[in-house]
Amino acid sequence: MYGDMWVDPDDDPRETDVESVDERGVLLDYLRHYRLTLEMKCAGLDAGQLAQRSVPPSTMSLLGLVRHLAEGSGTSAA
Repeated sequence: MYGDMWVDPDDDPRETDVESVDERGVLLDYLRHYRLTLEMKCAGLDAGQLAQRSVPPSTMSLLGLVRHLAEGSGTSAA
């Protein structure tokens, strides 16, 4: 039914029925959405696949992106 989508909307953990009511809530929802997206992209990949470089001219890999985000956050993922 959703052949052109990455994940079936009914199975998408990023979608919630909770609506943010303030700026802090919007920011936290935004961060949660993108953290889950990265987690979903990395799920099931082995170390070699995580370390594989993206298409040129980028030299970034998913592993490199995870490391970059971890360095900038100053906290560990929960």
